[in-house]
Amino acid sequence: MWWPENPYEELKPGAMPLGRYSAFRSSDLDEAREFVGSIFCPHRLEVSIPRKSADVRMNHAPAAGVSLNYLQYGAPVNIVPGELGHFFLVQVQLKGGTMVRCGSRTAEIGPAHASVLSPTEYTDMHWTEDAAELIVRLERDAVERQLSALLGQHLPEPIVFDLAMSCETGPAGSWWRAVRFLAAELELSENVLSSPLAVKQFEQTLICSLLYSQPHNYTEALKHGLSTAAPRHVKRVEEYIHAHAQDPITIEDLTEVAGVSARTLFAGFKRFRGTSPMKYLRDVRLKRVRQDLERAGDNETVTDIAMRWGFGQLGRFAVEYKKEFGESPSETLRRRLLV
Repeated sequence: MWWPENPYEELKPGAMPLGRYSAFRSSDLDEAREFVGSIFCPHRLEVSIPRKSADVRMNHAPAAGVSLNYLQYGAPVNIVPGELGHFFLVQVQLKGGTMVRCGSRTAEIGPAHASVLSPTEYTDMHWTEDAAELIVRLERDAVERQLSALLGQHLPEPIVFDLAMSCETGPAGSWWRAVRFLAAELELSENVLSSPLAVKQFEQTLICSLLYSQPHNYTEALKHGLSTAAPRHVKRVEEYIHAHAQDPITIEDLTEVAGVSARTLFAGFKRFRGTSPMKYLRDVRLKRVRQDLERAGDNETVTDIAMRWGFGQLGRFAVEYKKEFGESPSETLRRRLLV
């Protein structure tokens, strides 16, 4: 068994998780990029030290809507997948370290910790030469369906988890022990996961455990149960804002969509969202601007993108953007163009 006696200590030399599921080994970085991209998504991959040879190994164990993967590169590498799109990744650090940037957050991840990558957040990473990870892939639609069922409501915006997670203690420790159990079972020729129903139930357990153990933008609503579910007029306005954020929108438009008075609408947003309807609109537009800046074409400018999302006062926009994301819009665009 490859698991160390202490589940949080680093792997011993030669230890290889998911050994029954060896999928790929090569020193060719182009081959590695193509194969790993077929399991996850297309991405940019480069060795950060010129002429440094790689030793890429990947073990891949698919199980219905979840997969467990062991990955090492054997060289210091930079990885830029951008937005993952259709899945979440929880990358548990077994050896070495990674520097991860996901959206506006950055984290340095070492053994006994993990990074949780959300599909709508632009991501890039640096792995050290000795880095090795156990990576859990969870399908986005499965996670969103389960959270929606737990809340009893439609999700007005994508789920975004906090980036860094400790696997040592607390609820996240319980999630990690469940992953270890799954990986250990997969190592056996006969295991409890031979039944598709058992696999599905275990997938739901992993998702539910992650939703309750790792903070995200719906944690407060989940913590307080249905009592914090917003009334229908608030949710209608949220859905309208997400669908029409690029259009001119006034408070009169929103009260018409809500079917209530402006006073009632403001009170609903204040109580259930902690903000006003127009500030909620502004925040959605700021996130859309950031998304567009992170995937901008060579000829697109900050002004073009800001104007597209309704920000006519560029000086005020720049101040609000930096306050929200910790960097200026031009810095976000410059970083994108360097990729």
